[in-house]
Amino acid sequence: MNKKLIPLLLVLVALFQGCRGPEGPPGPQGQQGTSTNVTGTTFDFVDVDFTTANDFQVSLSFDDADIEVLESDAVLVYINWGDVKVGTENLPAYRLLTQTAFLTNGILTYNFDRTRDDLSVFLDGTVNRATVASSYTTDQSFRVVVIPADFAARTSGQVDYSDYNAVVKQFNIDESKIVKIKAK
Repeated sequence: MNKKLIPLLLVLVALFQGCRGPEGPPGPQGQQGTSTNVTGTTFDFVDVDFTTANDFQVSLSFDDADIEVLESDAVLVYINWGDVKVGTENLPAYRLLTQTAFLTNGILTYNFDRTRDDLSVFLDGTVNRATVASSYTTDQSFRVVVIPADFAARTSGQVDYSDYNAVVKQFNIDESKIVKIKAK
């Protein structure tokens, strides 16, 4: 090795050795686990009847129900699709709308629209809705989960919104505190 390079390397080593200083203050605590605390709203929209009189559509005004929903919030609507036996208990099974039922005389679709002020759940499809069995049209129950937009954006790709149980876990939803709002 060239003798002129050795002193240069020693100077460089000495310079880099002097780049240490005192440790800085600790940073803020990071997120623990995989769940997020959200100040959104979860409620049940119950006793929903779809009839020819209401054109197979039922609406809920957020103001009348005293529910704060911002225009930018994500609103997820799940239909209670019956009960599933888990161990010794029956638990409700929720499916994300849009949900389709294939009937012998056509297709029935549960869907919803949401505006800044209200939520409408309605029936659609190829079937004559007036002839659909009452088990599909009366006493229906929907679970509505409102997720503030910034949390929805942050968790995009991290949670399967079609899986109600994954949403409950991700957003720490306390199901014992869910309010029931009756359809009018």
